[in-house]
Amino acid sequence: MREPRWEYLQPADREELFAAMAQMTEDSVFLAGGTDLLCEIREAKIKIDRIVSLGLLKEFSGIRLEGDGIRIGSMATHGEIAADPSVRRYLRALAEACAHVGSKQIRNKGTIGGNLMNASPAGDMIPCFFLLHGKAEILSSDGTTRFAEAGEFYRGGGAPAMERNEVLAAVHFPVVPERDSFFVKLGSRTEVTIAQISACMSAKKKDGMFEDVEFYLGSVDRTPLPVPEAAAILGGSLGTVEERNRLSELLSKRIQEIQAKRKRPPRLKIRESERHYKERAVKGVVYDLLDGFDRP
Repeated sequence: MREPRWEYLQPADREELFAAMAQMTEDSVFLAGGTDLLCEIREAKIKIDRIVSLGLLKEFSGIRLEGDGIRIGSMATHGEIAADPSVRRYLRALAEACAHVGSKQIRNKGTIGGNLMNASPAGDMIPCFFLLHGKAEILSSDGTTRFAEAGEFYRGGGAPAMERNEVLAAVHFPVVPERDSFFVKLGSRTEVTIAQISACMSAKKKDGMFEDVEFYLGSVDRTPLPVPEAAAILGGSLGTVEERNRLSELLSKRIQEIQAKRKRPPRLKIRESERHYKERAVKGVVYDLLDGFDRP
């Protein structure tokens, strides 16, 4: 019988988790939903000596209102998040992003923690993490907990800024009842697609106008791109044709600037035709986003 290539640990509580974390090396990994990790293992893309599953840890699961915020356990699946009434009411952009991740099977297995930790430039959760002012709850093997906002969590624009003795336990989002948000993405297919470009926006709506607009563009750089100019462009109405076109032109120029300044190949494999595609497709993304924002 062939010996396993790695050790598999499945802690059921904090004590067992901390004991497992003490054994982890630079070649050890946490297993959340496994939708990306198992593909990498099957294709022998990574070297592994130990897998620590988070599946039995109850405090890493669930979605609940806590005070003036929502706590989403890192093991909450995309399907659970997309269907949760509180998330749909207060964090609609996140619910929409989760509702369009991969296939139904992927949504029922993949987790928000895995998506954020994978740190793919095309990750659907990451723009929403920035937009909705999420905070990562990070548990250390000594039992202490710290919190990191999106900008700190992805400090340096690459992998999450976490130590080997730390694990993502949950993500916290503030609840602001007067704000609404929406998320859209565009890929090569209508469903089960990786985002070529994505966008999300949050704002208050009052007297037929947007107020306090926040806007992020995803899948165009290593981390989501904030677009503060969107507040001035859309601040006078609910997005006229002129305003939508102005915002589209701005985003197209921003994408061109990012591509021109890039000093090394992007993590995403982008062909020359796709560069031009993104510059032009952003207009459709803007229209879809603002149209969706008006839906109940």
